[in-house]
Amino acid sequence: MKLIILDATAWRSPDDFYSALLPELGAPAWHGRNLDALDDSLYGGIDEVEPPFTVIIENSTGLSADVRAFLAKVADVFADARTLHGADVAINFP
Repeated sequence: MKLIILDATAWRSPDDFYSALLPELGAPAWHGRNLDALDDSLYGGIDEVEPPFTVIIENSTGLSADVRAFLAKVADVFADARTLHGADVAINFP
């Protein structure tokens, strides 16, 4: 399983998350920066990196409440991809 490790130290908005994740996934230039687009890409067939993979977000404890709330929604998207679609993807916040 591929591990994708992201450093959230300087994240101030959801766009910072997408700027860190999408290049690691090898996402195409046209990939959207929203939860629906992320959901679509977790099943495979869009990005260069295919499941199985785990995203580890380090240094997330100092993030603003807004970014933490957004990341909770991202975690829900990953959980739905696993339970509803059988995608072998995970996200962790150590």
